[in-house]
Amino acid sequence: MVHGVYLKNKPKSKWHLVCLSSSFEKAKKEEQIYLDRAKLEGFEEAESAIQYFDSSYHIPEYLSNIKEQKILLN
Repeated sequence: MVHGVYLKNKPKSKWHLVCLSSSFEKAKKEEQIYLDRAKLEGFEEAESAIQYFDSSYHIPEYLSNIKEQKILLN
């Protein structure tokens, strides 16, 4: 399973892939780092999300919307 960290700088813009990770814990850390960096650069309305995929093939760079997903941890 591959986790993609997506960032959106403005509420009406698309989600942009900023990082990939193989573990959810690492993806959560990366998500916070990129969100903090965006807010420091002046994007106060920035949002971040994690989307997971079964395979690393065909991971989209841009998404219109993120599906609500519940992450299962072992």
